[in-house]
Amino acid sequence: MAHVLIPTDLSPNALNAAVYAIHLYGEEGNTFLLVNTYGLPITLEEPSTMTMEVLALASTEGLERFAAQLRDALPDHAPEIMVHSRPGDLADVLMELESSSPAPDLVVMGTQGHSGLERILVGGNTAAVIKNLRTPILAVPEQARYTAPRRIVLADDGGPVVKATMKVLLDIARWSKAEVRIVHVVPEERTSEDDLSASGYDVLLGAIPHTYHSVSGDNVMVALHDLAHQSDADLVVVLHRHRGIFEQLFHRSMSTRLAMHTHIPMLVLQQGAA
Repeated sequence: MAHVLIPTDLSPNALNAAVYAIHLYGEEGNTFLLVNTYGLPITLEEPSTMTMEVLALASTEGLERFAAQLRDALPDHAPEIMVHSRPGDLADVLMELESSSPAPDLVVMGTQGHSGLERILVGGNTAAVIKNLRTPILAVPEQARYTAPRRIVLADDGGPVVKATMKVLLDIARWSKAEVRIVHVVPEERTSEDDLSASGYDVLLGAIPHTYHSVSGDNVMVALHDLAHQSDADLVVVLHRHRGIFEQLFHRSMSTRLAMHTHIPMLVLQQGAA
């Protein structure tokens, strides 16, 4: 039984991500919470009570229409869909929901395409959520359409991984009978033989079919993106490690960059400092 949060701005892109999430998890025993946040642009003056009431009503009515559209898009399914409207910043609201009961197992968000792999999106809801939450996040590009994952590319950054961090990936791989391709990217001037010798994925993945690969390149984003497409991957998985306030404020992680640019759905597994 899973509890899945689906933030939505009520757009077609968000609807596509919601449809993907329900196809992926299925309806039996699972709940899907649609979340919409609202507020005035910071350039405007302090909102009046009446203004906030109008925004709240628009959010609530928009969520109900969105839920109806979602059900219409899934005529052969009857998922348990709930709605949640709140004022405030999306990342802050999701952090509150993350600490509530039932705790979410996954957050699913739609992402919009941007030209050029090297173009880094500054700000944005998806980047803020990836940086601040501790719940796994599935980023679904606007072009993605659901197919059961058969080939999953897991980016190995060389750091330790605990079983709890891998739970969502393990569940998806088991029920979809997918193959996991563990990929370690090494700088071009180094050899790849030494980088897979200490891997603990055999224990973590167990009977799930998996293979090991190394690619060389100074640009991790480009190397992983190219390999995922060459492998005809259905899902890319990366780890986001929370290292500290300075890192979060002044560095954009590999997982955040990749989620902005790939055309393949990306699962971001959250792991604390190790």
